Amino acid sequence: MKPPLRTAPDHSLTGYPPGVPFIIANEGCERFSFYGMRGMLVGYATALAVNLDGVPRPEAELAGKALVHEFFSWVYVFPLLGALLADRLLGKFRTILWLSLVYCLGHAALAFFEDPATQLRWFGAVWLNPREGLGLGLFLIALGAGGIKPCVSANVGDQFGRGNWDKLRRVYNAFYFIINFGSFFASLFIPLLRGQEVVDPLTGHISWTGSVAWAFAVPGILMGLATIAFWAGQSRFVHVPPSVPPRLGLLDVLSGTGLFVAFAGPVFFPRATVLGDLAVCAAGLLVFAGVFRVRQRLAPDDGFFAQLAHIVASMWREQVQRFSSGRVSAPPAPGGHWFWRHAEARFGAAAEGPRAVVRIVAIFGFVTVFWALFDQKGSTWIQQAARMDRHFDLGFVAFTFLPEQFLFVNPALVMLLVPLMSLGVYPALERRGIAFGPLRRMTAGMVIASLAYVSVALIQSSVDSRPAGEVHLAWQLVPYVLLTLGEVLVSVTGLEFAYTQAPPSMKSVVMGFWSLTTSLGNKLVAVLAARLSGLSATEFFWVCAALMLVAAALFGLRARGYVTRDYTQG
Repeated sequence: MKPPLRTAPDHSLTGYPPGVPFIIANEGCERFSFYGMRGMLVGYATALAVNLDGVPRPEAELAGKALVHEFFSWVYVFPLLGALLADRLLGKFRTILWLSLVYCLGHAALAFFEDPATQLRWFGAVWLNPREGLGLGLFLIALGAGGIKPCVSANVGDQFGRGNWDKLRRVYNAFYFIINFGSFFASLFIPLLRGQEVVDPLTGHISWTGSVAWAFAVPGILMGLATIAFWAGQSRFVHVPPSVPPRLGLLDVLSGTGLFVAFAGPVFFPRATVLGDLAVCAAGLLVFAGVFRVRQRLAPDDGFFAQLAHIVASMWREQVQRFSSGRVSAPPAPGGHWFWRHAEARFGAAAEGPRAVVRIVAIFGFVTVFWALFDQKGSTWIQQAARMDRHFDLGFVAFTFLPEQFLFVNPALVMLLVPLMSLGVYPALERRGIAFGPLRRMTAGMVIASLAYVSVALIQSSVDSRPAGEVHLAWQLVPYVLLTLGEVLVSVTGLEFAYTQAPPSMKSVVMGFWSLTTSLGNKLVAVLAARLSGLSATEFFWVCAALMLVAAALFGLRARGYVTRDYTQG
């Protein structure tokens, strides 16, 4: 008989928890898997549009860019469901394990359906060809990668008790390092499996010197090994159980899924018609309202959505009473804020949680533009690199980069800049009495990201005005340095800000909204790529730089009026 799994950390343990190496190994392989696949998407999606649909190369590149950012938006919206599953029903370990298997199936779909000869048929009709296989694979990967994203780092923290809490920061540093370590090597080596692009001069058909199937399969194999390693370490983990009993947890997941479908469905998975989107939204809201009502009758909850639902219902009852009594004006509100007073009366001190979330979300909204710029390094920057001279001769060694390989610069710079900023720059500014708190850092990061796109636009202008392959790829180091510095100032700082500004009961909700900013940013790029398809690449980059500068200015103005709070100690 197996011994029971530990559900709480050993507070007498002073060393590192035994499950940590398995978690870090799993994360390194998963990040290698994700970034190895991600860099090739824009080129592969472009090739499918050219080869299967006969779309001209410029239009195919626009379609490829839009698809890549749609996929990124899926990846960062599914953490809302992953956090719900882990916190309310399955627990972190089972959520990570089962969604990792979904992740592996996504890689298998990409590799299997890459060859047009590999098609599923249903009653004689082609059911899944490479295009449908790509859509299926990306959806499964987004569901898997996005679903486990909010669980993995929290699972690290679950392993530590009072005796070894001082080691948590070092483990998180190792955790962040392994993410970029996996990204670094994936960006360098996976494109080599696919090889150089070859374009038929007569038909324009795109092929490669290597194997696309293996380039998609190897990251999937790494993800499979990561899943096995994670499963093998289960007896060494602390398994924090869900926060509610299974029956209530199931109702929470069903109601939350209904709300997710109502709002995320029409935005991230739109139907062909507006009526279709409205029908999906209405169905999701009905499911949410019905299941949520049952759940609250069984055991009232005081979470974020429970309080918002109570506020909406209370305000609706007030309006009904006002009209039924014939009063023209609303009755004077009792003490408290006009919107939050109902929650304060019902939930007391717990009503501060949703108010804190709304304050933070009002700040986060401007960060969506940053992510719209940041993730284009995996699409438009690759397309720019493909038109540049990618040969480097260092005297003692010469080599030629594939367009996707230059993505390695970002994780390499992150591994250098994070310790440089945290151990050198920030303390130096503090010693000189210069206040450089989280919101100022984020504002500066957004301005620097705008400058990155100014440099990208100038490079693109030079690329467009000269023969192909004349402008050297080394010029992209300038925007890479600027964008990565912006990432360190915005992303790393934003996570710290979100954690300290959210009450303990709302930290997972806030992290879900933080992930949502990345999703909306990528959705913004996909929409802009479609709406501004008449712009040249240079003009598109200038638009991005201008949007980022405006968002930075608005963020800075909003930040000046923000009153910081510290909920670190609960």
